[in-house]
Amino acid sequence: MKRCILLLAATLLATPASAYDSENLNPYPQTMNGKRRIVIDLPKIEDEDLARMEISFSKMLENSDCNAKRITGTIKEGTIEGWGYPYWEVNSDGNIAGTLMGCGDRPTKTERVFGAREMIRYNSRIPLVIYVPDGLDAAFRKFTTPGGFQTRS
Repeated sequence: MKRCILLLAATLLATPASAYDSENLNPYPQTMNGKRRIVIDLPKIEDEDLARMEISFSKMLENSDCNAKRITGTIKEGTIEGWGYPYWEVNSDGNIAGTLMGCGDRPTKTERVFGAREMIRYNSRIPLVIYVPDGLDAAFRKFTTPGGFQTRS
């Protein structure tokens, strides 16, 4: 009996925290519609219902002036057929839209410019997969809240 318990404990300790094998991403194609796959492994956190991920796309812009800028395009959620796993696809030609203020003699800078943003639920059991066109990067950040809903009457 003790051997069974020790074997079970050793198996559970050797099992990764996530339910997928990050080396085996077979359901997700390497490329989709000419876009490359970016995989983000989310670590397991205590209460995933209190967390969200914001995803976006970006690129570095050199010799940027004082105008506010963003990359044109959208993010669309899809599902891997036959598996039911979600993915997100960036549809953008990489064009930059921005304000047209006169910047005068202000020096130029190198800055990261972002596109559309999408808020999604945090789920460490499956990878966060984003397909982006060449020349763009996937961007993401995690938001958490220390508690549940607050109410007022």
